[in-house]
Amino acid sequence: MSIRDNEEPTTPRPAPAIQDEPSAALPPTTDETPAVAQQMPSPELAKQESNADVASGKDSPQVDAARPAVEARPIIPPMDIEDLAALKVASDPQISPDGSLIVYTILECDADENMTHSSIWLVESAGGKTVVPRQLSAGTYHDTQPRWSPDGQSLAFLSDRSGMPQLYVLTLNGGEARQISSLAQGVTDYAWHPDGQKLLAHSAWKPQDDQRKDPVERLTTVCTRLGTQSDGAGDHHGRHQQLWLMPLYDGKALRLTSEPVDLLHSCWSPDGQEIVFCANRRADPDLSVSLALWILTLSTGQMRRLTPEEGLAQKPAWSPDGRLIAYLYTPDQTEASNVVPHVVEARGGTPRPAVPAASELTCQAWIIDELRAEYLACPQWYPDSQALLVPAQERGQLHLYRLDLAQQTSERLTNGNGRYITPQLSKNGEAIALVRADWFTPGDIWCMDAVGQHARKLTRVNDALLQSHRLMRPRRVRWQSFDGLEIEGWLYLPQLCEQERAPLILAPHGGPSLAWGESYVHEFQVLAGRGYAVLAPNPRGSAGYGEDFCRRVLNDWGGDDWRDLQAGLEHVIATEAIDGERLGISGLSYGGYMTNWALTRTTRFKAAVSRNGISSIPTAAALSDQSIWFNLVMGESARAQQRSALTFVDAIQTPLLLLHAQDDLRCPFSESQQLFVALRKRKRIVELVGYHGTSHLMDWPAVGTPLQRIDRLRRTIQWYEHYL
Repeated sequence: MSIRDNEEPTTPRPAPAIQDEPSAALPPTTDETPAVAQQMPSPELAKQESNADVASGKDSPQVDAARPAVEARPIIPPMDIEDLAALKVASDPQISPDGSLIVYTILECDADENMTHSSIWLVESAGGKTVVPRQLSAGTYHDTQPRWSPDGQSLAFLSDRSGMPQLYVLTLNGGEARQISSLAQGVTDYAWHPDGQKLLAHSAWKPQDDQRKDPVERLTTVCTRLGTQSDGAGDHHGRHQQLWLMPLYDGKALRLTSEPVDLLHSCWSPDGQEIVFCANRRADPDLSVSLALWILTLSTGQMRRLTPEEGLAQKPAWSPDGRLIAYLYTPDQTEASNVVPHVVEARGGTPRPAVPAASELTCQAWIIDELRAEYLACPQWYPDSQALLVPAQERGQLHLYRLDLAQQTSERLTNGNGRYITPQLSKNGEAIALVRADWFTPGDIWCMDAVGQHARKLTRVNDALLQSHRLMRPRRVRWQSFDGLEIEGWLYLPQLCEQERAPLILAPHGGPSLAWGESYVHEFQVLAGRGYAVLAPNPRGSAGYGEDFCRRVLNDWGGDDWRDLQAGLEHVIATEAIDGERLGISGLSYGGYMTNWALTRTTRFKAAVSRNGISSIPTAAALSDQSIWFNLVMGESARAQQRSALTFVDAIQTPLLLLHAQDDLRCPFSESQQLFVALRKRKRIVELVGYHGTSHLMDWPAVGTPLQRIDRLRRTIQWYEHYL
């Protein structure tokens, strides 16, 4: 039974008002797509949506019965493979102490040079048609993480212009950026001290670094614990992230800690006397995935623990009055439980959810689009220390919530479609800077007031490209699975002639506790532009549908989640213009696992593309940088073996393309290699492509090179065109 969007309950709060766009361009607001969601960068882009293949119903408020037929519309080309490298990613907005300015970063690709670079930009928060963003750094290298000094006169940022990320400071009065750190292992994170005269930095260290250089490090890897490597970073060589104090002027870096574990997510107390951070300081930290909050008192060097050692406590934020620390907490290490805003007394006490309703929220923010990878955002305190601002994921969207600690209430501030990403509250609590993204854009910088009203768009980083192409708006579809559980997904339909039916690509997502949603997915736009339909499902295990829904996948990979996908296929074949004889399947990571697994369950797929996937859960668990996590989510090895594609490799008949990053430490390259060997020995149609020098998230511009990402997409399309 299908449940359509026009059966969704109305939202009680009105949509934020748009201030810098002509109201005449706005279609009527509906429950599903209010004004802020429908807002286009210009009337031209609003016209573009009319040209797209927009589905009917409340989910598509711009449909007009009097609109010209498809054949009469202007011919606008769809997105193509190479357009991937032209997309820019605006991220990390930071609002100045006086609230008047916002700095942010833009990541760009250079396909000719096969490299990426990022620059720092500045824009006035008031917005308006005369406001033009200004570039502050040249963008020749990777300039990231801009942070305002407490007085608002300077910006610190990280840059790899000297070879690895180091701290730089740029004054807004002019002049060149000044390098203030020269740590041997670079800087991974940092924060200004409240006095503005020094910074707290995170950098890797081991005791041998203070002694004579050890040449053995370049020749060997010595392991005494698990977790000696991590995807994207490679071998740690026994180093762990430590806390360093960096004087702003004429001083030497002072290492504050020398722990045999990583110290993460640090934050200063308002008086600058203490530091809260996250760490697993258990006796055997490599045998668990837990993090607790700890406080370091600078005057004594003593540490005290604030939260239990079980579970994951992350992203702490000290209240302005110094009394409380807010943080994100999940009670287990499976990634399937809600990530809930908590608070704890800085002097010690019992941790608790920030408000009772917070337990129903998950602040896990990652909705997949293969351009943005924001996962957790630090809670933001309102200046009275009585309320928190947090983003929460729900049904493919990301909305902002105000949690009132005094009244113990929760209020959703944003409305409509899209995602409200990495919100930053101004010091006076009157404005929120953020990234907003949806189906039609990877994201722009926006600003709104502290209660989510008067939203205004400040940047248009991809408008020129997107306005010149036809974009398909996906439709939310729902179906009942075998046990009556409602499952949701997103259906991309190409433009079709009368009586024509489209081949369909089933696209299981990664995680499994991630989700598809209201995001610009370049691959799906390219496929739809070439005549393929795409079903992007969120089966049980996906985030944003409640904790019980998410936990249903534990110890059951390839079980009921696979049955959810089968039900979704049957539903769209029965109700949409889909050719049930021309089906493909493709996924990344867990989606790659599900692709491999699906081929052992059915022969109805005519083509399959598995990316950085898993063919044997036991071997992946043994070799992955997340070995403990694999054991937690799939339990004992006998069950894991029975849910592995390699166990049933004889059943695979579908032509399979295996694409895998050779430096992948999350789902090792050997997972695709062993499946390739098994299939080739059986003379099945199979091809393995290994990508050099890149890791698990190679499809994201911050990881893979432009040519790798383009090649991956091109090979995928060609595989479908040949076999489907």
